[in-house]
Amino acid sequence: MSSANDYGTHYWCVAGDGGPVFVYADRIEISACGALTAWGGYRKDGAHVEQEQQLWGAAPGQWKTFFAASLIDRRPVAIDAAA
Repeated sequence: MSSANDYGTHYWCVAGDGGPVFVYADRIEISACGALTAWGGYRKDGAHVEQEQQLWGAAPGQWKTFFAASLIDRRPVAIDAAA
């Protein structure tokens, strides 16, 4: 049986009015119309993805922001805030 992290190399958070959604995906794409799509593919035993597929999507206006999330506490990663 596969798990969610078999489908992407990165962990993302997509936030909107309906609450955050966390998804494993290789990349996030924003289309010209403003739709957000998470792309990845199944990796059997860590193998390279042979065929990329759409894993999850949000229509324009259904999401506000997205960021790479920590696997430990789901907070944004690689953020440096000036004091």
